[in-house]
Amino acid sequence: MSLDRPRARPLVVSALSDPGIYPHAVDRVELVETHISWVFLAGDRVYKVKKPVDLGFLDFTTLERRRHFCEEEVRLNRRLTHDVYLGVVELNGRDAIAFGGPGPTLDVAVMMRRLPHDRMLDELVRRGAAEPGLVEELGRIVARFHAAAPTGGEIDDLGSLSTVSANWAENFAQTTELPPEILPEEWRRTLRAWAQAFMRREASRFAARVAAGRIRDCHGDLQAQHVCCTEPVQIFDCIEFNHRFRYGDVAGEIAFLAMDLDRLGRSELAMRFLNAYLEASGDYEAVPLLDFYRAYRAFVRGKVLSFQIAERPEAATKARDRFALALRYTERRDPRRLLITTGVIGSGKSSVAREVAARLGAIVVRTDALRKHLAGLALSERRQAGFGEGLYGPRWGGGRTRRRWPWPRRSSTPAGRSSSTARFRRPPSGARRARLRPGPAPPSPCSGATRRTRCSPSGSDDVPTIPRKSPTRASTSCRSIGRDTSRRIARRT
Repeated sequence: MSLDRPRARPLVVSALSDPGIYPHAVDRVELVETHISWVFLAGDRVYKVKKPVDLGFLDFTTLERRRHFCEEEVRLNRRLTHDVYLGVVELNGRDAIAFGGPGPTLDVAVMMRRLPHDRMLDELVRRGAAEPGLVEELGRIVARFHAAAPTGGEIDDLGSLSTVSANWAENFAQTTELPPEILPEEWRRTLRAWAQAFMRREASRFAARVAAGRIRDCHGDLQAQHVCCTEPVQIFDCIEFNHRFRYGDVAGEIAFLAMDLDRLGRSELAMRFLNAYLEASGDYEAVPLLDFYRAYRAFVRGKVLSFQIAERPEAATKARDRFALALRYTERRDPRRLLITTGVIGSGKSSVAREVAARLGAIVVRTDALRKHLAGLALSERRQAGFGEGLYGPRWGGGRTRRRWPWPRRSSTPAGRSSSTARFRRPPSGARRARLRPGPAPPSPCSGATRRTRCSPSGSDDVPTIPRKSPTRASTSCRSIGRDTSRRIARRT
């Protein structure tokens, strides 16, 4: 580690720890120190000063470099935040520091609006206050972000298999000196052999991801602690200091947050997030790579935490836990299963499928969503059409939709992962069609949405009637059905 201006460090820290230095009202200042930054929580503002260090993967040793990366931090983080990153401020002076005062510039800081700590996703998860709908919306937000993010050129190069392989090699090299109580040698050997075998076996898949445009300029550090669940949702603190850590496969980005939710003990929320992202993006080819990238992200977090053990001894246990989590992703999963739900419009099949999938760790594939992706329609777009018409007519149905199925001509799903799919029943035909008549439609028990019409057999009493329920009661009903269904499936397997 090298330092530029050895005397500047204590001067900056002591100066910004004084509430009176700030150009706005501040009662007290809280300092949060990381291995690369000093962060000052001052009233309704946050000031982040980069440490003048060279760690190999980043170099902040000169004022010019710190200014550049502060400006990059503001520019890049504005992609997923609104009115949070306010700009870069100068810290001037000779014997004393002032914001934009006289004298030479001693350092610079990123100025941010302070976000409520109790609305951070990791805090909500710990309190049991993170609702499924919240993480599903987060999945859709990230999908839209990735769809608009740059790709090609250097971005593709840094997302290629050669870079992925080099990143793994760097991880192992940087952790060779860790004691066995942090990273046992058996764990290291298992992870190295598993990662190398996976990359050899799936080389063509990594190449296909590049060709398909799935390598993007991502966030790079999508942890639960970097998501503030306000209105709108704010996703902050992306990687600005090294393109290699930010450019990559979108599968690696979503795997990061999924891993973090697993770490927090809420794997069902991880599946909710993943399924919402996959449905919004249509990128089901990411699924076979998810455990690979989750193991990678867990290992990186373990490595980063191990770097902090000297200053924070409590980080040792956390580092070991992350390495153990990485090892867990190398284990074989339960046997593959394919679950299919069918029913008329609004009967709750998709809601139940999502609930079951979250509990079983399964991927949900909605044929309705596949049809809309094929037709180039937004998933939220609704088209009124009768049975066998529009998206459910011969143009978009049948073999064309089945060919879009994510894992064709295989034993149903990749890598031992279960799958759940929701689809409509085929429209009735012949004599049965003649017996059907339109009737008034009650609200769906699972979504609270209202159907315009429903078909019920004329004169028949054996078709169950769905009771009217509020959205809250409907959601509870779906959770209950999903819980019971997943339990029955678990007992049978």
